[in-house]
Amino acid sequence: MIVGLYTGASSMMSQGDYQSVIARNLANINTVGYKKNVAVFQSYISQSQDTTNTTKGIGSSLGTIATDFSQGALEYTNNDLDISIKGDGFFAIKTDDGICYTRKGQFMLSRDMKIITPEGWYLLGNGGEIQVPQNTKSITVKENGSIAADGKEIGKVKVVNVSDLTTLEPFGGCAYKLSDTAQVPEAAPDAKIAHRYLERSNVNAIDELVNMIANMRGYQFGYKVTDSIDETLKKLVNLAT
Repeated sequence: MIVGLYTGASSMMSQGDYQSVIARNLANINTVGYKKNVAVFQSYISQSQDTTNTTKGIGSSLGTIATDFSQGALEYTNNDLDISIKGDGFFAIKTDDGICYTRKGQFMLSRDMKIITPEGWYLLGNGGEIQVPQNTKSITVKENGSIAADGKEIGKVKVVNVSDLTTLEPFGGCAYKLSDTAQVPEAAPDAKIAHRYLERSNVNAIDELVNMIANMRGYQFGYKVTDSIDETLKKLVNLAT
């Protein structure tokens, strides 16, 4: 009976953690380049319950939070510094903590006329930071990533492929950094760029709302289990006294 009580309680805790994952996805449904989080649950296994060395499952918890890197819909913005990757790949950006990677192609010009993210991180080209000439009136990015200022080429956007997406760790601002054991990403020379398009979040609101409803019902079930066992234990205590 105590095992059942623990099972119900652990279920409620894991459902509460999952609710936070769903809420984060819904909160970022309109965030450019956001990749939804996916909850991965794990089961607890109890220690031996008797002399036969048998084990019994006694609940679950939210083990890890994975990231779904599937591409979001592309939306036309008519902004010269909005770009998206069509297919696989990541933009390389230079942050205060080193090189990171992102699918968020929303950029702007810094005071020193370099292309940066809204967070102030530098977009990297094949030759490093991308410098735009003063008094540039228009910027064009070709499908192969070449950047032209007023018709004159000034660089090429660096797009890389990460062979093992599980080695990417969230950094902030829809950016990711590589784990210490990850291989250095390789350049993606065949990557295609969509100019004046932004990649929207890949969160599906309907799916997340369905998950939320199912999760809440799971939480209610766990509560009913623990409440029922609690009432039974109270009756047993009263009988014993």
